[in-house]
Amino acid sequence: MKRSAIASVALLILLLAEASFAGSPLSGAYQSTDLGGPVYVGRYSEAWTTGGGAILAGTTLNAESWDGMTLASQWKYWCATESSNGMLLVNTVNASGNGNRTYMKTFDGGYIWLSGSGPWANGDPDYPGTIMDYKEFETITYQSWVPIAAVTNVQAMAKFDAYPGSCMTFYIGNGTRISTTDLGQPAPANYPGFLDPSCNPTYSLGACWDFTSVTLSITDCSVGTESTTWGGIKSLYSK
Repeated sequence: MKRSAIASVALLILLLAEASFAGSPLSGAYQSTDLGGPVYVGRYSEAWTTGGGAILAGTTLNAESWDGMTLASQWKYWCATESSNGMLLVNTVNASGNGNRTYMKTFDGGYIWLSGSGPWANGDPDYPGTIMDYKEFETITYQSWVPIAAVTNVQAMAKFDAYPGSCMTFYIGNGTRISTTDLGQPAPANYPGFLDPSCNPTYSLGACWDFTSVTLSITDCSVGTESTTWGGIKSLYSK
């Protein structure tokens, strides 16, 4: 009995010690490996139902880190859904159907997850959270009205569930479309699944992307985030 009591006390002390070393993810700006940082690049899917499309409301996203062999070992975010049809910002498509169109897409909801072994590690096994704001700027290249290519970048913000005072902004500077079912291209292997708005992988239509130039910035939520004005957006895509 005495040994059992001592063991119980020792276990309690150990658990309390572990808890005392846990904390919110470490603040800092963490860049992806292609920029010389420790964050893995990513792979991304957008999915839609029959009659939908990448620029239309109802499209649901799913993004996961990629270390060259494994998805989602370091970070992921998923299940944000496009709340309305994309806003056309720039249109250079001519009467022959050649040129570019840039859209701003706004997504609602969704979740994030960071591994507790990432560069932000501070004692917790992982850091789940909720997406607060997510905007994507997608440029589609048309040739004879066929959307032959697309690139994108992302600006978003999230909060951590266990640490509501800690926020993360994340920027994807370079997204390149790899495939789209709109052109009869099936999703390649080792890309995140096509999610429906209920977060289930039931959709069969969508597009797959590679994400590089990733920056995750973790900071106190009291530090304001810079709002994007309409004039600022126009200036980015009218040069």
